[in-house]
Amino acid sequence: MHLLLFQACLALAQACAPAPSASAPPLPYVWEERAHAAPYDASYNYQMFALQDRFWVFHPDGVFMSADSGRTWTPSGLEDAVDNQAFLDYVVFKDAVYALGTFRGNIERFRWTSRIARTTDLRTWETVAESSGLPRRYFYHPVVFQGKIWIFGGEDEQRQYDDAWYSEDAVHWTKAASGLPFGARASQHFVEFNGRLYMLGHDVWSSADGLQWVQETPLIADANLFGYAALVFDGKIWLVGCNRANRFTSETFWSADGRSWHTQAAPWSPRGGVAAAALGGYLLMTGGKFGGPEPDGRSTRFVYSNDVWAMRKAE
Repeated sequence: MHLLLFQACLALAQACAPAPSASAPPLPYVWEERAHAAPYDASYNYQMFALQDRFWVFHPDGVFMSADSGRTWTPSGLEDAVDNQAFLDYVVFKDAVYALGTFRGNIERFRWTSRIARTTDLRTWETVAESSGLPRRYFYHPVVFQGKIWIFGGEDEQRQYDDAWYSEDAVHWTKAASGLPFGARASQHFVEFNGRLYMLGHDVWSSADGLQWVQETPLIADANLFGYAALVFDGKIWLVGCNRANRFTSETFWSADGRSWHTQAAPWSPRGGVAAAALGGYLLMTGGKFGGPEPDGRSTRFVYSNDVWAMRKAE
């Protein structure tokens, strides 16, 4: 019943909301391939961070570092502490990278733990707590806002959630709200932008405190949009590696205010589930997944990537 109601509301929003502007002026940015094949395996659903004036990829094969904006990558010796990043994430907090929980397995059979680990030197992990107050759920993206780590929504074996939790140490967690206005959902992204927290799904909501939310737009695109990485670069919110209406694309979406969204074509192959970060005038993107059902309808084929691309302002 809830799914049918959501689909009906989404169809109504699609009919009423304006499509992203196609008349936006071309942005003064260019993409270039920095590495045709990075030394980590072709994969998707992992993370990249900008730390210590370098880019760091937290990959299932381990953590890799680049000091030259993605041209060359060196293994750091740090292992993947989360295990399956399709379900749980890392987060940068108080000059450290925290692994929030562990997840081993798949949606049908898995083992979840609330272990909290962190690295301050990007060489070794320190276990902060074998057991913590981390909410038992997955498919959420934590965000740091106003000096706290926040978790919104997510899901478990029974349902999705519409609540908010925060922590000041990654170990002890407080439930701050339930019944949030955007409803129970999972896999949405969050960025801090111009002093506000933005929730990005197929729609956009913003908040000054993480508790009171206003809707900025009911639809980012003229069709359901998901599977992207979200980040802030050069005074704009960027969505990189999108699945649009169940079709992977090479588009990036950008907005200067969270309400009006525009698209920009990219030269890399269509994909979703990418890793992206921004540092020193570069927006870097790597990894991703492309594909789906074959024309015969009897098989499925996916292509995974490990190339590295960088976007920068044109000279």
